Amino acid sequence: MHVNARSFDYDFWRGEPAAWADKGVHWHCHLWRATADQYRNDAERRDPASDLAPLVVQEWLRKPARFVDHVARTPEEGVAWLSRQWDGLKAKVAGAQDPPDGTRLGRALYELRLGQGVTWGFWTLDSSHYIGLYLVVAAQDCH
Repeated sequence: MHVNARSFDYDFWRGEPAAWADKGVHWHCHLWRATADQYRNDAERRDPASDLAPLVVQEWLRKPARFVDHVARTPEEGVAWLSRQWDGLKAKVAGAQDPPDGTRLGRALYELRLGQGVTWGFWTLDSSHYIGLYLVVAAQDCH
């Protein structure tokens, strides 16, 4: 039996899906900087009243509005926020050179265009702090 399979497109993320518009979503953007002890404090991170990032990313939506750094109405606006944050962080975090910025941001844009969220997390070069960037998908009528 002969199977005729198409070759895999390794640049799939360069596509421009528009599922986000059909889903009617936007994104709440969060930046969180934590010490190693705060990062590992699962009990406090499960508490919705805590100032720490939640363990479940989607639970950012249950936090007070003061935790929202930016609201992105389009994928491009979300990636612009992400790019600004990234430009200020990449010299300070481990693993910043791989993948290249164009690939890293391109994949994020693709995920947002699918109507999904994006989460990036990094330890600082001295491992003293964790920095998380979160674009949390929210229903268009959430506020």
